[in-house]
Amino acid sequence: MATLVCSEDGVVCISGTTLAVISLRDGALERQDIDIEEKRLSTQNEQTQEDSGKLPKADVTSKDGQNRILACKFSPSWRFFAVCDDAKRLYLFRCGESWELVSNRPISRRCTRLTFTYDEKNVLVADKWGDVFRFSVQDPKKGGQLLLGHLSMLLDILTTKEDKFVVTADRDNKIRISSYPNSYNIHTYCLQHTEYVTSLTYCEDPEVIISGSGDGSIIVWNINGQVLSQTNCSEGDTTLPVKKIEWDRNSKLLSVIFLNSPVVQFYTLTPDSALLHHIQDIQLTSPIWDSCFDRKGQFWLLQKQEGDTIKMYCCQKTNSGAIKVEQTDRGLPSAENKVIDMFNKDWTFFKEAESAPDLSVEYKKKETPDNYSIYLQKKQDRMQQTQPTEPQTKKVKTG
Repeated sequence: MATLVCSEDGVVCISGTTLAVISLRDGALERQDIDIEEKRLSTQNEQTQEDSGKLPKADVTSKDGQNRILACKFSPSWRFFAVCDDAKRLYLFRCGESWELVSNRPISRRCTRLTFTYDEKNVLVADKWGDVFRFSVQDPKKGGQLLLGHLSMLLDILTTKEDKFVVTADRDNKIRISSYPNSYNIHTYCLQHTEYVTSLTYCEDPEVIISGSGDGSIIVWNINGQVLSQTNCSEGDTTLPVKKIEWDRNSKLLSVIFLNSPVVQFYTLTPDSALLHHIQDIQLTSPIWDSCFDRKGQFWLLQKQEGDTIKMYCCQKTNSGAIKVEQTDRGLPSAENKVIDMFNKDWTFFKEAESAPDLSVEYKKKETPDNYSIYLQKKQDRMQQTQPTEPQTKKVKTG
């Protein structure tokens, strides 16, 4: 799978272990490719080669043994960019004309999602085992500190305004709102989804949390965990498991993409009632890898299609006040169209993403037996095995 992230003045496209950083400063198009596998080997080589004389191998957890970028995120001001890979490393870059690697730190378990705190002092890394670790931005050599833990794999994480709460979603259908930084204080749970919760997004006005799930629904919650509205994205008997949702404060739109689907849906949010209104669908030719809004409110799509990999759409208001999402004119000599042309002619860059295993398989819970019933049965068996046998009655002869 490939990833697309919009930066302050461009985009970052990710395939395999490579970041393709595109800058659009002053209308000029600049591309910088950064291979984090080279960064990892360089750092580990400095640490261990003097002792062993051998180049260390990556502790990769993927089934095919290939290292890949698993999660990434810009800081709120776009000054920093964090990346986690399958070799269980956290990379922190300082963004600019030339991206500087600030730190390359080990993480204890495979990362699933990460985010920055609003004050940009920490990176929060959620992992496959349900834990969240906090890594300092200001002290790049400091290791991670355990912040909180779930009982199942975490699938998304975010922080609310002024870092008051950290919100986490897991594979067992649960959303947890915890105080920050004292996250042992659980503010509330959001319990309504019937399948794994894949994606979270946050809206400041009105202050709500929006979640998407494998059950094909989107739920709007208040900060106290109450359901304000619920929308079923699926049609008929076919469930569309939600892959990613994103709220854009500029266009006031919510975008929704689905697992292994070429469909993207758009919704508006009514401020007073927190109701979602479905306004439009866009049908592509291939499954959507990723999507994002840029600073102008333009919507970017990344699909698994050679020659037509990236598309961009404008969100405009009609004369009636409704919002319409339309593909941009590809004939215009804009900087954005230059970016699209560059990637659409570079399918080689996406080859590794095309062959990557589908991580969504891990979202689905494995069918497990009733553990409590097994416990009771084993307890009863042990009691029967240790129960003393009845003593035999001794017969006494009487003369």
